[in-house]
Amino acid sequence: STRKESSAASDVYKRQIRALRKNTIICMDGDILQSIYFILKGTVRVFKENQQGKEVTLYELGQGQSFGESAWLNNGNQFASVITKEPCNILTIQHSDFAQFYEEHPDFMHCIATRLSTAIEDIAQHLKEIALGSIHQRVLWALRSNAKEIDGQKIANFSTHRELASLIGCSRESVSRTIQLQS
Repeated sequence: STRKESSAASDVYKRQIRALRKNTIICMDGDILQSIYFILKGTVRVFKENQQGKEVTLYELGQGQSFGESAWLNNGNQFASVITKEPCNILTIQHSDFAQFYEEHPDFMHCIATRLSTAIEDIAQHLKEIALGSIHQRVLWALRSNAKEIDGQKIANFSTHRELASLIGCSRESVSRTIQLQS
């Protein structure tokens, strides 16, 4: 491919970059997606609602990550809802354009398969913790698995108890009680 073709493709993709505000719903569970989404800036939360309508966070994605590949592989059906946690820049690529890119770069499918495999493993671990762990164990798991290292110290990466509760499938009050007992 020539530099001119590459530039032309880049121009097409630039026109598909969307700047989204915090708490913007990008897609809902069950939506038929026509695009794959690449996060250029910001963080999104991928979640499902339980039978009582309570949101349970499956995982979060940040800069350099993507979503919608499973819908591309599964006739467009999105398996979970996605919302921005902060202002985001999202590159959307139509399934038809992505299919053409994939035909030109079949080795790229390995990257997608690896990411989807990792996501499945992470979700399986998450579900195991929610289903089998006590609230105390679930809080500890969530704090450990989502901690960021800053200056050699692990720091909890949750802004609110509600956010933590959403990740582990319990109430904010239960999280608050558990954390207070540990203090």
